[in-house]
Amino acid sequence: MAKPVPERLELASYFLTFETAPRFGDLDPLRHLNNAALVRIYEDARVRFLDGSGVREAWEPHCRFVVAEMAIQYLAEGGYPDPLSVGSGVLRIGRSSFTLAQGLFQNGRCIGVGDTTLVYVDTAAEAPRALPATARARLHATAMRVGFIPPDLRSLDARTSETDFENA
Repeated sequence: MAKPVPERLELASYFLTFETAPRFGDLDPLRHLNNAALVRIYEDARVRFLDGSGVREAWEPHCRFVVAEMAIQYLAEGGYPDPLSVGSGVLRIGRSSFTLAQGLFQNGRCIGVGDTTLVYVDTAAEAPRALPATARARLHATAMRVGFIPPDLRSLDARTSETDFENA
């Protein structure tokens, strides 16, 4: 994973913010927040994003999102018991998928960033399905305040290949 762009290190860049408190059981033997515990915190914030953004309400019967890929970059150690903030916003939207960008903050400092690609799947057909117009509109409304790449411009972005989204 490349070094995050500076805007990803600012909580204000994200559409939705979720506050949580680490638990003592989230610590590793060195008394730092364990990487596996942080994955669960990102997951919880991702689910809250789907609910809080209204994207879940736009799902069609027998369809859901599944995680296709997740990458986390740990930037600093997190501690206990100081509260955590997770910012979430859409980074990219494809035909049947989107990438959710997240930043994890503690005491005003970004301690990690994560990107999760979710694919919209028809569970009956066991195959990806094009995002419904309502879901697509809600995802656009929750785009990152900086760095968002609209689907019609992604071919202009050297970081993204067409196959990244057409196959997802």
